[in-house]
Amino acid sequence: MIWNLNPIAFSFMGLDVRWYGISYILGFFITLFLGWRIQNKVLKDKSLDKKSWETLCFWIFLFGVIGGRIGHFLFYSPHIFLDNPTEIIKIWQGGMSIHGGIIGAIIFAFFWSKKNKIPLLTLFDALVIPLSLALCLGRISNFINGELVGRVTNQEWGIIFPHIDNLLRHPSQLYEAGKNLIMALILTIFFFKKYNNKTGFLTAMFFFLYGIFRFSIEFFREPHGMVGILTTGQFLCVIMIIISFLLAWSQKFWHNVNN
Repeated sequence: MIWNLNPIAFSFMGLDVRWYGISYILGFFITLFLGWRIQNKVLKDKSLDKKSWETLCFWIFLFGVIGGRIGHFLFYSPHIFLDNPTEIIKIWQGGMSIHGGIIGAIIFAFFWSKKNKIPLLTLFDALVIPLSLALCLGRISNFINGELVGRVTNQEWGIIFPHIDNLLRHPSQLYEAGKNLIMALILTIFFFKKYNNKTGFLTAMFFFLYGIFRFSIEFFREPHGMVGILTTGQFLCVIMIIISFLLAWSQKFWHNVNN
């Protein structure tokens, strides 16, 4: 199959509206509305009023985008980051690092949670399910744009991206979209199983699941940089997995389960 879809969804009054931008907008509103319902249960007596939640989502989204762009160049193209930093603002060209986005969101959420006296982990517990769905949309946009392509394959479901070459490649973007959807499902099951009563559990599970799934999918994705024997993506995922275990240890989840 040859994939060569126009990354521009439509034009309005001379302005090109790209699939990437649509995925950002949909992801934001998913977080806004679904996250609002979840935070009422997770934050309980500290739940936010709607206006405060909307403001929080806006700033977390903004810092996530900034962190994602900076992380993309810092982790995968440091020479561009140093030589031509203005490339960072060209969001329409694609290129986001989920690891950088998480760091950006955490930086803002940390100071916000301190100011409003709401535990940071509790806040992220309310965000990880809609975040997983938003990431799913982002990966679908990567596929539409024909970016972050997979490794060469001889499998019949391989995709040819003619702007890259004429070789069959794994549709790794769709693998990742499916991974994010599965994560959202697993996290939702844990949420309704009352694991939301354990502060930080959903956040730790998000870090663990993302780290494990993304590490595995990297074997099918064209690598963008290496750290020793690992791709840059795998190296960052190892860090996520370690963080998930540190969260589990610090919150003593196993003690909670046994009791």
